Amino acid sequence: MRAVLTLVVVLFSVAATGCDLDSDRITKLEKQTQDLKAQVDRDSTARDYDLQAKCSTETKAWFQSNWQRDKDTILLDYTNHYSKSQNSCFIEVELHLRGSQPFEWTNNISLWNVLENSKLGEIYDRHYRDGQDFKEDVYVCSVWGTSCKSLEEFNKLAQPYLSN
Repeated sequence: MRAVLTLVVVLFSVAATGCDLDSDRITKLEKQTQDLKAQVDRDSTARDYDLQAKCSTETKAWFQSNWQRDKDTILLDYTNHYSKSQNSCFIEVELHLRGSQPFEWTNNISLWNVLENSKLGEIYDRHYRDGQDFKEDVYVCSVWGTSCKSLEEFNKLAQPYLSN
């Protein structure tokens, strides 16, 4: 009986020690997993920053080679955005030109995929004075084949390309 009791105590001790070893091992593995996840997050953040910087550089070069001011230019500017979800670089170019009459000007905003050099959409409208009233006529308005009737609609359609 004493031998059986000793055997049970020894087996229990071995099992308990083995559980402690497994518990320590699990704790170490969990710590390693957390460290690896943190490293992946740091690498991902660095990669995203690099892609944003590349987008900014390429957009600036693209803009300078495709757009120029002239004597009728009131405003010529752009904003760029790297879309992580679409893995692409977009630019929105805004151009305002003087019209032929006082208080008249045209507005052209276009949305482009810089890497593919393809136009995704644009709005072209004319602002003018009619008597005492100021009016706006939209001549062209679409984004990716979807028509729009105002600058507000254009901005809503363009939003997915300029944010994420």
